[in-house]
Amino acid sequence: RETVYAGPGIPPFPQLRRVVWQMGETYLPGGIIAPVDLSSGRIASLTRTGPTNWSGTRPRFFRRPPARIAGRVIAIPYMRHYGHLLTDILAPLAFAVARGLISRDDPVTVVCATGDNPVATAFAEGLLKLGYARGIHRLGPQDGAIAETYLHAEVLCSSGEHRYAMPEVTDLLRQIFQRGGDYPDPAAPPPSRVFLTRGDAKLRKVQGEAELIEALRARGFTIFESRWSNHAEQLAVFSGCDLLVGVHGAGLANVIFGKPSARLVEIQSGNARKTTGLFWAACAGMDYTCLLGGPEGQRQSFSIDPRAILDAIEALDA
Repeated sequence: RETVYAGPGIPPFPQLRRVVWQMGETYLPGGIIAPVDLSSGRIASLTRTGPTNWSGTRPRFFRRPPARIAGRVIAIPYMRHYGHLLTDILAPLAFAVARGLISRDDPVTVVCATGDNPVATAFAEGLLKLGYARGIHRLGPQDGAIAETYLHAEVLCSSGEHRYAMPEVTDLLRQIFQRGGDYPDPAAPPPSRVFLTRGDAKLRKVQGEAELIEALRARGFTIFESRWSNHAEQLAVFSGCDLLVGVHGAGLANVIFGKPSARLVEIQSGNARKTTGLFWAACAGMDYTCLLGGPEGQRQSFSIDPRAILDAIEALDA
């Protein structure tokens, strides 16, 4: 098919596919729980090519022989990046539930790590409590398991920034998290205007952020930091706020839970712009504004002019 471009230097909109498939005899190493087809030695992924060299699966001495798990199995690979965990792993699995490929009539066993983060744990527990899973099998780093039938869900896209494109599963994701984590209803209404800070993150530090935070706090903004331990608060804040301001990063992934009447203001470096936040906001139906700082330096750090950023935010909030 001939490629049609929208203009000089503008690539075509990336094609996107949602894929769910089943395979037999699949090995799940406890190190990162990346499924491997035992018949071919290939990692079960459409975004990786060729047989695995096992560097990604981290083989090690087993404490015991791999367990065999009967029936259908899904896995939550060990993932410490919240954005990729949510949009690359959990959302496609929720899509499989939404399409009836995982159902109460045909539940699955969920395989995840013994020391997994609270978000992955809440998702697994939520599937169990909602009846979509028959049980949870946890693997330690030196454990392994062989699934009789493995179900894999994935989103394929020519642009990694646009892999999340499933706004129809957002409510289901919220339901799974809330049931699995026993998230209480917020006692107080969420703040209307929020600045999402990256805190003491080692990556993407922003010179001038401290001054901007103080100015926004004086104007009634709530300063919020996303952590693995406060996911319930994140859902409440992102679902309820009207104006969300934040620096580009994985913490903005919860924008997918935003309400259509809200606006995301994303702060980025001037020479390393991303469209991820724009796409997440579009999936939620939110308005979007990008504000640029200086050029990116070491460890993706950059500087901003706090006064100029504040003026732009106040103009949008007028």
